[in-house]
Amino acid sequence: MSALEVTFVTADRTVWTGQASQVVVPAIDGSMGILPQMQPTLAILGDGVIRIHDLDGHVDERSVSGGFVSVDSDVVTIGVDDAEAQAPHADRI
Repeated sequence: MSALEVTFVTADRTVWTGQASQVVVPAIDGSMGILPQMQPTLAILGDGVIRIHDLDGHVDERSVSGGFVSVDSDVVTIGVDDAEAQAPHADRI
């Protein structure tokens, strides 16, 4: 199974690092899904939620307001000024 190597950082800390099956980011022109073997991409992020789906099926959600995402050879780098954890939803398992 192919996986993404994800590094998600702010100016002063690492938010999330590890392998993921997919990542969804709020690009300035709309939501962008990132999967393994995607073409190299560089995008500017807008306001929204970043969702990282790890290999165990867990989803980490963080609110962001701007930043960037870089994708190259299944390596995903996300840089933002700040990232706030989303409250868990009662309807999610």
